[in-house]
Amino acid sequence: MRWRSVSALLLLLPACASANEPTIPVHQPPAGINTVLEGPIAGAPDLHLVMGDLVMGPGGTIPKHKHSGEEFLYVLGGEATVSRPGEPDLVLKPGQGVRIPPDTVHWGSAGPEGVRAVSSWVVVNGQPLRTAAE
Repeated sequence: MRWRSVSALLLLLPACASANEPTIPVHQPPAGINTVLEGPIAGAPDLHLVMGDLVMGPGGTIPKHKHSGEEFLYVLGGEATVSRPGEPDLVLKPGQGVRIPPDTVHWGSAGPEGVRAVSSWVVVNGQPLRTAAE
């Protein structure tokens, strides 16, 4: 009897595991950099935070630019390549991220499947979010 109970339990385990996989609906924004949140930083009154949902198709590019404050990029899906002068290209896969220091010239591209990422920028008040760079 005990063997039958253990056998039945082992047969049910795969079904339980697949039932626990998340099926959470995910917002699907349009392609581009979609601002999703913006506001002051209480502990840093000269700065504010901007968060964006980045969606780029296969091979999409972002031209050379820089920011007055830090940028934090976290890849959710696909692949992104971040390029900076004098440094090797950084290829980010899902679950990987990077901090880009203030005033660092950088540019990027999406991988062969595109990319979905969350980007956050610390912006100096009175400065634009990004400035084109040569």
